[in-house]
Amino acid sequence: MPPGTVVIASLFRPIALGIYLLFFIVGVVGALVLPTLSVFLAKEIGVRPLLVGIPFAGIALTSIIYNQWIGHWSDSLADRRPLVAGFCFVGTLSCVIFAFSRNYWLVAATAIFLFSLSMVSFSQMLAYSLDYADRHISPERIPLFNAIVRAQIAFAWVAGPPAGFIMASYLGFSTTYGVAAGLFAMVGVISIKLLPRLNRVEESNIEGHLAKASSAMATLSPDTKRSLIFCLVAFSLMWGANNAYLISLPLHLKDNLNIDTEWSGWIMGTTAFLEVPFMLMAGHLAARISLIAMIRLAGVAALLLYGGIVLADSLWQLFVLQLFNAIFIGVLAGLGVSVIQELLPGRSGSASALYTNTTHMGNLLSSLMVGLVADYFGYQSVFVANLVVVALAILAFGLVKPARAYSST
Repeated sequence: MPPGTVVIASLFRPIALGIYLLFFIVGVVGALVLPTLSVFLAKEIGVRPLLVGIPFAGIALTSIIYNQWIGHWSDSLADRRPLVAGFCFVGTLSCVIFAFSRNYWLVAATAIFLFSLSMVSFSQMLAYSLDYADRHISPERIPLFNAIVRAQIAFAWVAGPPAGFIMASYLGFSTTYGVAAGLFAMVGVISIKLLPRLNRVEESNIEGHLAKASSAMATLSPDTKRSLIFCLVAFSLMWGANNAYLISLPLHLKDNLNIDTEWSGWIMGTTAFLEVPFMLMAGHLAARISLIAMIRLAGVAALLLYGGIVLADSLWQLFVLQLFNAIFIGVLAGLGVSVIQELLPGRSGSASALYTNTTHMGNLLSSLMVGLVADYFGYQSVFVANLVVVALAILAFGLVKPARAYSST
């Protein structure tokens, strides 16, 4: 069989297709809940911006704790699927509470302690996908596989945010979060029924492999450790800017531009539609171009995006700016985990947990930033703060030495 055919077959085996499907459904859940949550808190429950930020900050903080502990522990497990299912059922419970409660403190506590736990399902699905990639996909094509996986999230976000805001506007938030609860339950069931337990040929020697990986972690060179730290900081800053954008955009439209919040769903859907080609292109080019160089380019696109939002005063301008957002998120989401994976070979659970935690660290930063900046200066000022945050991330990535440079020395 020609090499190109082997690559295509490994990317579209039944297990791979099942992974893509689950990521798509989880993406729909996120697209229904996350963009609408700030509007739910601010308009449905009626709290000030500082209180809007508290649940997001709490979700980020508890998610870091959950992910890091569970990520390390999960590397010793033979089967990740029960974890995925269990955390999805926790997500079902949390969405049911969102659907029926209008008590701020109950909603906030549910978001902080339950919904954040359900988000561990994403990092465990990511770890499962990395396990599959390590065993069945050639190393030079793993970034492409990761990009295809993350593209499913983008596909879900094409229709998810518009659907979420339309349901919230015309059917109410109870319907929106009720649908999300049902989808969470669906992922929990089919993760067990659809995905098989991975057949690890080296399973009899798993303890030796884990010990070897731990030893590799302990003997990382100072330059590698330094690069890993700067990567984690920079990813956290970039994801923080993106999350601040997601929280603030609907309220910026409503409060500053007098545009109905429903349009924010269409704007986010447009971004998701446009980012898929950039995500797949980045995965394809990763075999020839430095991952860090492409991610820094994504940072430049983010600067153009947030600078444009600060100046934009009409809806059509916001739609045009989504081209830069698509480049930013397409490259960042498509290649980010590959950067960490290259720095931590053989530790898919730890790599996915660390990378996922950069999104949670970013969420913590953005929640505090939105809460404070918007409370005192308004939601438009959040995008000015984003310019500073992204500039710092680009500088941090400039201090990272690509992993391939280590392997060649």
